[in-house]
Amino acid sequence: MTVREARDPAEGAPRDGTAVPPAPGAGRTALIAVAALAALGAGLFWIPLRGVDLEAMDGYGLISVLPAATLAGAALLVAAFMATLALPRPHRPLLAAQLLVLTVSLHGVAQALEPNARFPTVWQTAGFIEYISRTHTVSWDLDARFSTPGFFAFIAFVMNAVGQHDIEPLLRWAPPVTNLLYLVPYALILRTLRATWRAKWFAAWLFVAANWVGQDYLSPQAFAYLLYLFFVAILVNWFRHHHETARRAGRRRAGGTAERRGRVRRVYDLAFGPKDPGELPPPQAPVRERSVLLVLLFVLLLVGTAAHQLTPFLMTAACAGLVLVRRCGLRGMPFIAGIVYAAWVSFMTVGYWSSRKGEIFGGLGKVFTNVRQSTGGRISQTSAQTADVQQLRIMIAAVVVGLAAAGLLRRRARGIDDRVALVLMLVPFSSFGLQNYGGEIALRIYFFMLPAACLLIAYLFFPAPFDAPRVRDPRVRLRLGRLRAGSRRHWPAVAAASVFALALTGGFLAVRYGNERYEQVRKDDVRAFDVMLDAREGPVGVVWLSAENPDLVGGTPVMPWSYRDWERLSYAPVIANRGDPADISPIVQGLKDQGPSGYFVTTRSHEDFQVLTAGLPADYGDRMRRALASSPEIQTVLSTRDAAVYRLRNPPPAPVAEVPRPAGLGMRGSPGRPRAWSTCPSCSASCWPASCAGSASRPARPAACARSPCSRPRCWSAWSR
Repeated sequence: MTVREARDPAEGAPRDGTAVPPAPGAGRTALIAVAALAALGAGLFWIPLRGVDLEAMDGYGLISVLPAATLAGAALLVAAFMATLALPRPHRPLLAAQLLVLTVSLHGVAQALEPNARFPTVWQTAGFIEYISRTHTVSWDLDARFSTPGFFAFIAFVMNAVGQHDIEPLLRWAPPVTNLLYLVPYALILRTLRATWRAKWFAAWLFVAANWVGQDYLSPQAFAYLLYLFFVAILVNWFRHHHETARRAGRRRAGGTAERRGRVRRVYDLAFGPKDPGELPPPQAPVRERSVLLVLLFVLLLVGTAAHQLTPFLMTAACAGLVLVRRCGLRGMPFIAGIVYAAWVSFMTVGYWSSRKGEIFGGLGKVFTNVRQSTGGRISQTSAQTADVQQLRIMIAAVVVGLAAAGLLRRRARGIDDRVALVLMLVPFSSFGLQNYGGEIALRIYFFMLPAACLLIAYLFFPAPFDAPRVRDPRVRLRLGRLRAGSRRHWPAVAAASVFALALTGGFLAVRYGNERYEQVRKDDVRAFDVMLDAREGPVGVVWLSAENPDLVGGTPVMPWSYRDWERLSYAPVIANRGDPADISPIVQGLKDQGPSGYFVTTRSHEDFQVLTAGLPADYGDRMRRALASSPEIQTVLSTRDAAVYRLRNPPPAPVAEVPRPAGLGMRGSPGRPRAWSTCPSCSASCWPASCAGSASRPARPAACARSPCSRPRCWSAWSR
């Protein structure tokens, strides 16, 4: 196999100076037509949204109420972009403008329709930020995410610096802005690759359209993902080996067998034959510039470690993978990154994980269990429509992985070795051996492999490493010669890519907003928590309804819970009586257990979640509310169509909980000292160190727990202080 001569991807010319006829430029009429098509698509997409009725939404989510004109507008946006790729030369301003419009349209449609920032979990981010802004510290025993508070502290600092006190606009528009920011480091990664301009622009388009996982809201994982992309971009741009050469052939064959042909020989050449690097030669940067970039790498690593618990592991793994395949010259960086990550976990988060080893490390090494809980395990007991959405998500992820593998093989068949893309594609799968991450590890893996997968899919349609000349030797006969040569030789590939792009766009709208019936946050949802917090001083015990036992299946209320005054709120789930929605005895008992601070809250989004994902009857929420409103034991605090809050008319005087004090980052004593435990006098949990009780160095055990129900981290914190 002959090693190909590298060519400049921008000009399509060999580096030996051989002249190549330039590609003809597109006429002004063609450019105006493409721009007009894109403008028409944007208008058709956005203008009909004014008449959307969100209340008519069914289990398929937002796509069930989107107008046909909006869907046609999305198709026109896709057609306009693909028509731009079919032009003879790249028109970067037009391509960039279309990419901007597509990002805002796909990732901002729900934000434009709904009154509040969507996704209840994003309101927890507001709670973390509000807590840090108000107390100027963190509390590791309130939530695990306080152990990596870098992102929350950064946003709190920025908001205080600019004098902005309303975080809702930032929560609302973070997804489209975040996806636009992702394109900056992704463009840096793409510029190092030996590929045509069509492949690179189509990869960037896919990166926007295939990101349906919903992890781009204002959150530590979205911020850390941006740091991860910049980290990888710096590595592959400025710290690759400068002596990258084509890989030599495998084991030499004897003279009699050198000319053999056949399937085995083709497979051998595909795997071990000589290959051109899939990346352009690295630039010769001066020492001062590389020193600054090296410091920037350390900063990204440190900030990412303090901001998110999973991303630093993938940073370390990606760097190690690039070193192993000789695409990174910083051989010591993986060891340094691993030491930084281990040090943070060992010291700054010890207060949390020391008593939750089974919860955090229980999934270590259980690959098949983590895969099952992250994929098929999420479809059980769901409604038929919700199950269709979940299965479509799995199907799209499988198609993306399959097409990426096909693109890698097609490039290797052309003699190109894409090691960077291969490493970035495979590294995220190592996360399956850590834990199930609350049943979301498969989504996170898809999220992190997406940059490489989109690139390899683009290679499937545009595999050439450079733009070939538009003329050919007339003495060489090609199959379908008219389609494979000339100014229109790219049209078949663009047409095939357009079919996939249209299908992917429809799939995006179906799966990204497929849970919108319960992921939207209404105004009364936020108002319900304001009512509870404003009604009394001190702690508030929130009772909420769950169709299944949260201690066994996990889960939290699908509400904007803890969006402010985080430490004042505690949560006590009660299990619903599936056969009798009017049976409110579990709710009454739950309120009694909370004492004078107990409130029961329910929202329409939370009720829809229980119906669609846990199999409760469709009228369960209405019948339960009627029973609560008619009960002589229950007092209605707030009652609207979207949310309701109830409490006991005569609550018991005890127990009276206390508001916990901030506990810092959890840098306490070693979790291995002491090993002997005695029984807590309040909750009968074995959590108090008996060996040191009443000693001169430490006070005696308190008479009661600082929090009810008691938990081992709270007891350990109170004793150690």
